[in-house]
Amino acid sequence: MFGQQPGEFYRLRAQSSAPDADLHHVPPPNPQLHPDESQAVGEEPSSTAATTTAVPSPEHSSDSEIQGAWGERDVGGPVSHRMAMDDYEAMRRELSQLSQVHSKGSTKTGRMALFRSQTSQSRKSKRSPSASLRRRPSSESTQGEDLEAGDAECMAEKEEEFELGRFIKEGHFERRTEEGQSAKKVGVIFKNLTVKGTGATTSYAKTLPDAIMGTFGPDLYRIVSGFVPALQRHNAGVTRTLINDFTGVVRDGEMMLVLGRPGSGCTSFLKALANKRSEYASVTGNVTYGGISAAEQHKHYRGEVNYNPEDDQHFPSLNVWQTLKFSLMNKTKKQHHSEIGIIIDALLKMFGISHTKKTLVGNEYVRGISGGERKRVSIAETLATKSTVVCWDNSTRGLDASTALDYANSLRIMTDISDRTTLVTLYQAGERIYELMDKVLVIDEGRMMYQGPASEAKQYFIDLGFHCPDRQTTADFLTSVTDPAQRLLRNGYELSAPKTAAELEQTFKQSEAYKKVLADVADYEEYLQKTGHEDAQQFKQSVQDQKSKTVSKKSSFTVSFWRQILACTAREFWLVWGDKPTLYTKFFIIVSNGLIVGSLFYNQPDSTDGAFTRGGALFFSILFLGWLQLTELMKAVSGRVVIARHKDYAFYRPSAVSLARVLADFPLILVQAIIFGVVMYFMTNLDVDVSKFFIYELFIYISTICITALYRFFAALSPTIDDAVRFSGTALNLLIIYTGYVIVKPQLLGEKIWFGWLYYVNPVSYAFEAVLTNEFAGRVMECSPSQLIPQGPGIEPPYQGCAVSGAQRGATSVTGEEYLGTTYEYTRSNLWRNFGVVIAFTVLYILITMVGAELFQFVGGGGGAITFKKSAKKHVTSGSKIADAEKGGDAGDSSASSGRLSNDKEEKPVPQTAQSDEIFTWIDVEYSVPYEGSQLKLLNQVHGYAKPGVMIALMGASGAGKTTLLNTLSQRQTVGVVSGEMLVDGKPLGKEFQRITGFVEQQDIHDGTATIREAIEFSANLRQDRHISTADKMAYVQEIIDLLELGELQDALISSLGVEQRKRVTIGVELAAKPSLLFLDEPTSGLDGQSAYSIIRFLRKLAHAGHGLICTIHQPSSLLIQQFDMILALNPGGKTFYFGPVGDNGAAVNRYFSQRGVVCPTEKNIAEFILETAIKGGKRADGKRLDWNKEWRDSQENKDLLTEINRIKSERANLPAKETIQYEYASPVWLQTTSLTTRMFTQHWRDPSYYYGKLFVAVITGIFNGFTFYALGNSVIDLQNRMFTAFLICLIPPTVVNAVVPKFYQNLALWMARENPSRIYNWFAFCTASVVTEIPISILSALVYWLLWYYPTGLPRDSSTAGYTFFMTMLFFLFQASWGQWICAFAPSFTVISNVLPFFFVMFSLFNGVVRPYSQLDVFWKYWMYYLNPSTYWIGGVMAATLPSINVQCAPQEAAYFDPPPGQTCGQYAGDFATRAMRGYLINPDATADCGYCPYRTGEEYMATLNVVPSDKWKYAAIFLAFCVSNWAFVYFFIWTVRVKGWSFGLGWLFGGLGRGFEGVKRVVRKVIGGKGKKKGEEKVDER
Repeated sequence: MFGQQPGEFYRLRAQSSAPDADLHHVPPPNPQLHPDESQAVGEEPSSTAATTTAVPSPEHSSDSEIQGAWGERDVGGPVSHRMAMDDYEAMRRELSQLSQVHSKGSTKTGRMALFRSQTSQSRKSKRSPSASLRRRPSSESTQGEDLEAGDAECMAEKEEEFELGRFIKEGHFERRTEEGQSAKKVGVIFKNLTVKGTGATTSYAKTLPDAIMGTFGPDLYRIVSGFVPALQRHNAGVTRTLINDFTGVVRDGEMMLVLGRPGSGCTSFLKALANKRSEYASVTGNVTYGGISAAEQHKHYRGEVNYNPEDDQHFPSLNVWQTLKFSLMNKTKKQHHSEIGIIIDALLKMFGISHTKKTLVGNEYVRGISGGERKRVSIAETLATKSTVVCWDNSTRGLDASTALDYANSLRIMTDISDRTTLVTLYQAGERIYELMDKVLVIDEGRMMYQGPASEAKQYFIDLGFHCPDRQTTADFLTSVTDPAQRLLRNGYELSAPKTAAELEQTFKQSEAYKKVLADVADYEEYLQKTGHEDAQQFKQSVQDQKSKTVSKKSSFTVSFWRQILACTAREFWLVWGDKPTLYTKFFIIVSNGLIVGSLFYNQPDSTDGAFTRGGALFFSILFLGWLQLTELMKAVSGRVVIARHKDYAFYRPSAVSLARVLADFPLILVQAIIFGVVMYFMTNLDVDVSKFFIYELFIYISTICITALYRFFAALSPTIDDAVRFSGTALNLLIIYTGYVIVKPQLLGEKIWFGWLYYVNPVSYAFEAVLTNEFAGRVMECSPSQLIPQGPGIEPPYQGCAVSGAQRGATSVTGEEYLGTTYEYTRSNLWRNFGVVIAFTVLYILITMVGAELFQFVGGGGGAITFKKSAKKHVTSGSKIADAEKGGDAGDSSASSGRLSNDKEEKPVPQTAQSDEIFTWIDVEYSVPYEGSQLKLLNQVHGYAKPGVMIALMGASGAGKTTLLNTLSQRQTVGVVSGEMLVDGKPLGKEFQRITGFVEQQDIHDGTATIREAIEFSANLRQDRHISTADKMAYVQEIIDLLELGELQDALISSLGVEQRKRVTIGVELAAKPSLLFLDEPTSGLDGQSAYSIIRFLRKLAHAGHGLICTIHQPSSLLIQQFDMILALNPGGKTFYFGPVGDNGAAVNRYFSQRGVVCPTEKNIAEFILETAIKGGKRADGKRLDWNKEWRDSQENKDLLTEINRIKSERANLPAKETIQYEYASPVWLQTTSLTTRMFTQHWRDPSYYYGKLFVAVITGIFNGFTFYALGNSVIDLQNRMFTAFLICLIPPTVVNAVVPKFYQNLALWMARENPSRIYNWFAFCTASVVTEIPISILSALVYWLLWYYPTGLPRDSSTAGYTFFMTMLFFLFQASWGQWICAFAPSFTVISNVLPFFFVMFSLFNGVVRPYSQLDVFWKYWMYYLNPSTYWIGGVMAATLPSINVQCAPQEAAYFDPPPGQTCGQYAGDFATRAMRGYLINPDATADCGYCPYRTGEEYMATLNVVPSDKWKYAAIFLAFCVSNWAFVYFFIWTVRVKGWSFGLGWLFGGLGRGFEGVKRVVRKVIGGKGKKKGEEKVDER
């Protein structure tokens, strides 16, 4: 897997200075090594004198002083080639020992002979395993010692023999030939490679009308053709050439650097070589891998050629160890699983991340390891794939210069050890990174500018007439050649040098360099022919040897499908346990809702009074856990990117994940079902019978699994989470309606219900029949006194009947079988048939999910166009080159740099954007955060100042505290303790400080639906002083747009822009406020060198205009760092080790460090020098260690700094104070509110999925409700259906609120992250805009729903009743929108919201007198929850309006029958009863037998049983309106209290207590299991 030569060879080569054709940039020898270590058997001693470079040694400090450092050697130092080799050797020795264990007793014949990897002489030089794994010693024991001496001590000689042949043959790393060469090495040949993309470069925003019109037109066609490829049009229309006729070769063991501006074609080239071709219109030409065709590679060897995207996508709730173990589980034979742990440890050591082993990987939302560490995890994961060809796309994005160099060194190590073929695109590649490369390919506009040896590229372009400025890196120079705004020509070449991409391509193809490329291709092809494609044959055999025996030879996978499922199942459990808050919340909701609903149906009577409510309790039992599983949708959709990459890596089939999730469900849902079932069963007084209880639990269990499988089925077929939620929510509503509880089975199937057939395809209906017949089997229910008829004086028991369905004439009791047979047409004989049907549905859903997972990925691959607002058509010309030719403006890619800032020759006048000459100073700034019960200090006594016109570069290694300091200085910290003195002109910061300073976030957070002009206008309008006229503000906006050179793109939507364009917009938005001081957090992150230079040069312009700038910067080239005036350098722990001027070519910096014995070489980038110095520490000439933090504290420069700060304070404090009134927000609240409301309406209009989703739910639910209860009659069952048709509106909130919450949360996050800290608008404006923008769509949705529901059901059509019902429907839609908003405003996190919502839905739906009649409610709920429930008043109001006028006509089966005494008619016997009861009537008063009694005469009598009074109709409306108003009030209240004031209302204590409870249980379980495991482990040790 890792190496192709015996490991000792690499270790010795790493220490030798002898040149080698295949190993690159080996460090010079260590003079302290033993003489014997300088040569190996079979090698000539090097005649070159050993030269040493003074590499600073790590300083020894306490743990608190190295916070944020990463890597263990050299206190977080960079990846060392020699150390990586040593770690590799230590791992190899341990694995070899395991090999001997595996090999014991093996007597198989025909194996290749074992060979010795080393001689006795080479063995003498081997480090001992314990020494090679040694970590940095404690500060006490090593103070004053020389680390290099300690390192030499680690190289102690140790005799050790081992046999490696059989071990490697068995495929633990890689199969080797008998000569010790790698058996898995293939070069890549590409000949006449041409890639074409589809679509135009610009598009226009799709609005709400477009979405509605497209539902049954283009959108429907696109969806259907996605499932049926035969329907797709094959005339793709406009195509774009992304790669034009490329030919070349990358041999095994070589690294090729692919350079080009964003959009030039680098990504398309890498994807084409990696065989990721599905997203392109066509890929022509020939690509082979050591003679293996691209088609064969994709079919049989997919995991051997990989493309790694620039973003590190992992499951954030897995830790590093779990991430790597999972990778190796899918790439390691079963019999070698014992080696996985050793390999993981070696990988972690090799890349310096052992300290992150148990830390979550994390992402932008989940806190975890740092970006640099996450990048190394990606490298280690790719190593675990054992792939042979790897393409890395812009993988240094977001890394600082030293980390980027470490990463490149890691790639070099990986390529050298494993003879891999590596292709990589890097932006802002430093010179030392460039020197690691073998070949370079320069691309522009999809054309090949140069290909060949990296060492010859620079001279090639110089010979063409291009000039490379001093200190410009070679990579930047090569990229600048393709940029007309940045390239420089040598004197005399202004006319003759090729300039366009076509000219440069033609020139190269006519050059000697191209002939060398063709010769290289021919030479490699000749080598393949001569050897009979031996490499390919060995490669195929090696891949086959790595596979499990049960895996087909044609399969791309290493392990069997079953083992893939088991590995994915283990990962599912890790994911669940890694997201403990969700787990805790879910179990809390299950227990609490079980208790609540159990109390709702508490102690149901055994008489006929409990017959209907038992159905409600059982119906809820089988549905609730399935309802709660809606949260699985997010998990099913969010992991798609990772799963798609793992599929490309040939880790597992996507269908294995589908099955693994089901297997993981079995124990998890079992625990949930037991907890919930026990609570419900015994609280609701269900039949206490063992068999019945277990059958009840069984059906809760399988129905929950079935519903969960249904959700995943929709998720597998849905492109986005919005689609999945919409379809799943609608499906859940249909499951509820067509179960047979709301509308009983006879009516569903026997009457004029258009959708009754859905009963048969509803798995819940079968589960409901099973649990209902199980409960009522053998039950005899005595007739409740209230249901005995007739009653009163003279009534004799033999002549009474029971008003319950299924009761026999004259009987005062009814059996469960009779009741169910008559009411539902259910029979217990179907129990196990129903069990089988639910299982069958579950299997069907799982199978469809598996097929969907295999066929559909829904993972975008870029290629998007820049999107303009519709009214911008007149601004865009067809000839303007606006969009990225390759990646379009897709926000997820590295994006286009169209509209690049002009060069210095075309300087434009800079508007006076700064309004102040104030100076910002800070002294002794410290910042601490709570950490594991104590305070963790992230900043430590930082001093400095920012003057107008001065640019300060804030630098430091990963974890040094750069962004923390920036947030602290800009007053944006929301947690922790800040101390120190921060002053403006010697005075404390005023309340308008955050408004008058600009903060350019690294993430470029914007409302993506706004155009560039709209975003800048919005900022200028609300952040500039209120006395400035709107006309002046808009004129200033135009100046900013011109200054940023965004005029051509001013009407483009921000979401479609590229990285550099979005960065310019972010800067423009901040400049619109006319800030005196500008903070910038890594403005060049993710940009290529030329884009970064454009941004920094633009910032230089701003400094000239009078702004003070403090800017964190990751990978500054020599040219970039020279644009800055000063550098503030931090070490891990937030400690300053330099603050001062840069100087000409870094002279001032070099002078400071050279005075302390560390000199920056003349050719070295001063910025990289500072970062490396910070990480590695240093030593004086006398060998004593340098503590750079202490050196700075004691330096004259620091004293001068403090003197300057004190001078500024004293001088500026004496200036006369300004008389102006300070406003926290520049604009008045009314302007804030109207501007934000307009923006939010525009957001919903241009991003129609939200409004469209609401209309979709209204239409679908309205149709099903209206036509399920079509043309209701006047029977008793129709009375009940009139109640249920009103009740079904309660099924809409789960779907709608689940759409409202993420949209509100998205806008809330934008306000909290950027717009409130910048004081653009306040909380009142945010709340008002959020509320107002919900009103129109709510009214429209209500109208649509009401029209589709009200008239088809046959409800009263008089204008007053219809109008009242519409008014109530409108209020309901307003209510549910505001309901979701205040819940979101209140809840502490999105995870908690998702799990808490079902709690609210349950309370809303159940405590309104429908499922459990008011008269039967438990006293605890009856007198408060019933009246606090908004749905009580909505249902009551609608029933009060629609039911009173109904004259009931009983159907024959609905009446209660009894016989009168002989000689009496029905009227004579029971007439007085009917009169006294004041409800119901006798159907046949003149009959002498079979007297029929209808329980209701009018709708009003039925309403009385539901505690609804017709005269209270308007009272109900008023109260429900009050609930709507209170919801809006809650939005304001909770935003102010929770988001502004930081109140928690005890939620932190609640969830903290839950967490502590779970941790306590876990500790007990671990103690028990651990004790047993320990004993077993001790026994095993004894056996050894």
